[in-house]
Amino acid sequence: MQILDNHHLFQLINAPDGLSPLALWLATALAEWLIYLIPVAMVVAWVRGDAGSRHELLQMLLAVLFALAIGQLLAFLWPQPRPAELHLGHQYLQHSADPGLPSDHVTVFWSLALAALVSVHYATWGFPLLALGLVVGWSRVFLGVHFPYDVAAALPVACVGVVAARIARRPLLPTVARILHSYDRLAALRR
Repeated sequence: MQILDNHHLFQLINAPDGLSPLALWLATALAEWLIYLIPVAMVVAWVRGDAGSRHELLQMLLAVLFALAIGQLLAFLWPQPRPAELHLGHQYLQHSADPGLPSDHVTVFWSLALAALVSVHYATWGFPLLALGLVVGWSRVFLGVHFPYDVAAALPVACVGVVAARIARRPLLPTVARILHSYDRLAALRR
């Protein structure tokens, strides 16, 4: 029985040679473009929400920022090459040769998902965002820019980002209050 190590898992998921244009387009849409729905959804939720939901959106955004910073620190301290650097599989999506662990795209989805799960107003976003993160991670492995462990590493990084955001919540309350107050003033002027 073959051990399912990172390279073997990658070879099982990575797209074969001669990928059809439709499959390439669909996988690219998932891997690259799906993430752009996040800021759109957050802006819509911000505009439609009340002060409490806006506060939670800021908390979710803070969790993403912490998780991405932790991911960058991890990549700096323990740089892991991407599959193309090791000449493994087929790379259908161009990417720089920066370290691949953890996947930034998946880190964004999963840190938002976990932060949403502990919120009041956006808890229903949690599981769909976790699922979307998994789909994005799969597509990035399929297209050859990440190993499966790069995707898996995004989950603990997201967890730490959410915990860090929760710890920073109280010290940042004055800043959050100023942001919310400024938005309310701008919204009142616009009316």
